[in-house]
Amino acid sequence: MSYRLLLDENIESEVLHRLENYGHDVVHIDFAPELGKGTADTSIAEYSKREDRVIVTYDDDLVRELYADTFRAVLYFDDVSLSPAEIADIVHRLSEHYPQDELRGIESVGREWL
Repeated sequence: MSYRLLLDENIESEVLHRLENYGHDVVHIDFAPELGKGTADTSIAEYSKREDRVIVTYDDDLVRELYADTFRAVLYFDDVSLSPAEIADIVHRLSEHYPQDELRGIESVGREWL
């Protein structure tokens, strides 16, 4: 199964390429014309919901300040020491067990998926 993903600005662009190689449909905020660096979390959430994309982020402000009904879903990584390869592997492994339709709210994910 593949996911439709939106990578937050704090996620390395290498993650985008690795996830695309796994077959996922990925947009990085840095390369989305209507978003870009510094985009407000509310706009990111609206885009996520409108475009049916799961947000991938390290941003704890985003997960603390937004209500679950304002975004599609969030995969939140609180371990900033994870490499781009590890992040991509974790997201891909999740997709092998949970279809995107089953993702809701904020999912905290990390090394336990490696």
